[in-house]
Amino acid sequence: MMIMNENMLNMLKELDSEFPDNYGLREGLRIDAIDLKDRYDDDIDFDEELLDELRIYYKNKTILIKRYDRDNWVIEDEDYIKFEDFREVGKILSIVMKHISRIELD
Repeated sequence: MMIMNENMLNMLKELDSEFPDNYGLREGLRIDAIDLKDRYDDDIDFDEELLDELRIYYKNKTILIKRYDRDNWVIEDEDYIKFEDFREVGKILSIVMKHISRIELD
């Protein structure tokens, strides 16, 4: 059974409502959260207060959001994003960062 932290769960719920899962495809959107102890969000010991990075996979592209220090984040585009995908990627980043900002980070 997967236990998830409240902010991560709320983030995924909001992303699901904005980018509905169409027969398991959800437009290719997937999020992996990793804490400072290299535990993924589906690990029972994952601690969102130790969040270190989020990997956003969208339409075969990867965007990495990594903690630079306690309250600063770096966003890296590991692939080239097509112009027509910018609006959706911006919306995804807005939702993700809204929920990250609610976490009391250690």
